[in-house]
Amino acid sequence: MPTEEGERIGVLPVIEFSEEVHVPHSPEIVWSVLSDPERCVECIEGSRLGEFHEDGSFDAFMAVKFAGLKVSFKANVTLELNQEGKTGRLSGSGGDKRGSTRVTMGADYAVIADGNGSSVTLDGSAEVKGPLAGLVSTGASLVVDRMAKSFTRELAAKCDAISAVGTEGAL
Repeated sequence: MPTEEGERIGVLPVIEFSEEVHVPHSPEIVWSVLSDPERCVECIEGSRLGEFHEDGSFDAFMAVKFAGLKVSFKANVTLELNQEGKTGRLSGSGGDKRGSTRVTMGADYAVIADGNGSSVTLDGSAEVKGPLAGLVSTGASLVVDRMAKSFTRELAAKCDAISAVGTEGAL
């Protein structure tokens, strides 16, 4: 029997994640993707952008698979960028289509030159409330790992395309 208020309403501890991925392209090329929401969302499987708002925020949609269940989320997202430092902060809140499960998240990321291209670091957390909180929390590490691998592949491909255009333009 639940003993804490949070357990009764489906609130679980904050999910924390920390990832570092390598992309074989210069920080300038990688940053050109990560600082542009329209380019970046193309690297995130199951995601798309919605309306951009006057305050600089925008709507984002994401479908995430947890075992055999696919959950669609809509969030209002804010992106803060430091162009010179090639760092960003993504924050947002939203919920599933039914509105019964709520998510609040924040993540800091940076693009750093390394020996053969760039490293992208991502450190963040998410709090999930509602009926799907247990499922999301249980599968979070597997989903984050799967999404990081997919994101890295897509980011590298997008950077390849940008490099190819730049090379063709230089000829």
